[in-house]
Amino acid sequence: MTTIDNLLDGSASIRESASALIADPLTFFDMSFTKMQSVPRHLLHELQTAALSMRFEQQKERIPTLAKLASRQGITRIDEIDEVLPLCFEHTMYKSYPSMLLETGQFDKMTTWLNRLTPHDLSKVDASGCKTIHSWLDMLCAETEIDPISSSGTTGTMSFTPRDKSDWRTQILGGYRIQLLQNFGQPASQTDLHEKLHVPWPTHPDGHTGLFRAAHYIEKYLAMDCDDHFYPMYDTVADTDVMYLAARLRAAQARGDSRINVPQSLLDRRGELEAMEREKPARAAAWMESLVTELSGKRVFLFGPAPLMYDVATAGLAQGKTCNFAPNSAIQVGTGGKGFALPDDWEEVIMRFLNCQKNNYFYGFSEQTLISVSCEHGRFHLPPWSIPLILDAQTSELLPREGRQTGRAAFFDLAINGIWGGLITGDKVEIDWSECPCGQTTAHLSNNITRFSVEQGGSDKISCTASPEAHDDALDFLTSF
Repeated sequence: MTTIDNLLDGSASIRESASALIADPLTFFDMSFTKMQSVPRHLLHELQTAALSMRFEQQKERIPTLAKLASRQGITRIDEIDEVLPLCFEHTMYKSYPSMLLETGQFDKMTTWLNRLTPHDLSKVDASGCKTIHSWLDMLCAETEIDPISSSGTTGTMSFTPRDKSDWRTQILGGYRIQLLQNFGQPASQTDLHEKLHVPWPTHPDGHTGLFRAAHYIEKYLAMDCDDHFYPMYDTVADTDVMYLAARLRAAQARGDSRINVPQSLLDRRGELEAMEREKPARAAAWMESLVTELSGKRVFLFGPAPLMYDVATAGLAQGKTCNFAPNSAIQVGTGGKGFALPDDWEEVIMRFLNCQKNNYFYGFSEQTLISVSCEHGRFHLPPWSIPLILDAQTSELLPREGRQTGRAAFFDLAINGIWGGLITGDKVEIDWSECPCGQTTAHLSNNITRFSVEQGGSDKISCTASPEAHDDALDFLTSF
């Protein structure tokens, strides 16, 4: 297979290399973090432009909503990166279904809606017999090439992203095993690529929300499918319907409303939520003990949300306990959760309990395979299959691809197979196109990333990047039944 070395030594053309990058970005870069981040900027631009053009050719007739959006605007080809902006989907597209479909359990129509967002044919799936969200997602995963994930539904509305199973490989291997375990400037070792890591997991070992489903693939690609290397806090799969119920309850409480639009059969499961809350302290205590005792001296991959890890750390430190992982472990504690207030010293407390000097920050989200890891200068470097497009926060006009710019983040994911790669996010970022002192060649983001919805009091109105008529037609097509 063509690799980046072939492009660099002139034995492969840009077009051949772009095709190989799309087919398997990890193999194209020899599973090497250093090679991923060492492509000269001008050459990377040519490679990404060619790959983007190919992606559009591959997907423009296979993804119905993309076909509608492109046809309405008369876009038949993409020759430059900026030309993809009118075809980028807003992040809200993945929760655009009529809410009554989920509230009334019309999963046949939910499948029709999802089928319009993916190149995979879901038309032969008969979901009319599904009674729950979880059983519907189970069916899609079992009978098709997608492994769809839902959001946590923090706002009361779940999004659904029809990921391809190969997309998980790109994200977990490319984001964690390659970028977090390897050191830039050094060749990848066989240990980094193939060693079974011990994975303490601070929640359920599987499910269909992004965090829970990630656990399944983290066990597969980092613990190498070894149960004795995987340590989840809970021993049951997270039920998507119970998560949906919890989100609807929180949303109703936030607006001071006693009405909760869910089936009575789901409302009757409130006791399961209450039982989980009662069990949580004991589960957390047992999990904390496994960190301290079972994993002493072991090479660990630990990823956890800060609020949970803070509770575990304070409990451990109060008992005089700290961890003793192997020094080449990878620790990531993030503040990605919404609605949690943490003390100013939260990170110092957690790191003291984990006995760790470095918290490996990264940026990513469920709609793409993007994992962007922070370098020693605190900059999040984008993987070379992720093309950034930074938009003016007010007008959604493209900002120049040079210098330092602040605005709304949009990305095109060249690697993703389950959905269209163009996405306009709800994130406000600062990007720098200039060289980073660390030596990595891709554009990089600051670690000050915020949500526009938070800045704007809960709403996030995106100015149309497509023509208003094309956007409205695509949305009407997506949500008509």
